[in-house]
Amino acid sequence: MSAIGDSPAAAPLVRLALNGALPMLNHPRVLLVKGHTEWPPREGANMRPAKALLTLSLVGVIFGPPSARAYDVPARLTEVAHVYSLGVGEIRCPSETEWSADFASSFSSAYTNLRDDYTVLGPRVCAGALNVGTATVPGWQQALGVLVLTHEAFHLRHWRFRRDEGKVECQALVYFRDAAQRLGATASQAEDLYPYALALHSYKVRLFPQYRDPACLVPPWSPPPDS
Repeated sequence: MSAIGDSPAAAPLVRLALNGALPMLNHPRVLLVKGHTEWPPREGANMRPAKALLTLSLVGVIFGPPSARAYDVPARLTEVAHVYSLGVGEIRCPSETEWSADFASSFSSAYTNLRDDYTVLGPRVCAGALNVGTATVPGWQQALGVLVLTHEAFHLRHWRFRRDEGKVECQALVYFRDAAQRLGATASQAEDLYPYALALHSYKVRLFPQYRDPACLVPPWSPPPDS
């Protein structure tokens, strides 16, 4: 924070933000950059929303996209995201080192840049999404990858609710099974992953209520019938 706050260009922005003059959105999304809160949070992670909002807003305003490409763009993840974003944006997967150097990694598992239409998924999310339907990563991580990818795809989509966390999360749950199958799961595997998605959603909503849309009809889950 000190490097940003000490910048002459940043000082007016700091004052505006502290005075409430900058158009902040619901935590953890602000201005051009929309971040997906990490769950479960890493040990020692800073969970203070106000500081995260202020800092991320300044980063989004002062610093543009990185000058050199330092990430992978998995074609399969972008293709699946395009189903829900209606062809908008790209999905980026940084390395562990690159993600650790990204400011958002201190409190987020992914974020979307609304101005430049791209999403950055943390390594744990990318690994989950890229290994759906396999035994390479645990089921909860596969569900995490599916849910976060789909959630961010609806932030990329140019629709009236792209900035509304609750509406976006609702769509991610509605299309979870479909997205899981597009990423490589069978219908049965997608059904098995869905309870993890519901648990992750419940955990997230307890931390940040704005991810809940009271009008959302969350698709139910029931145990499979006896064979």
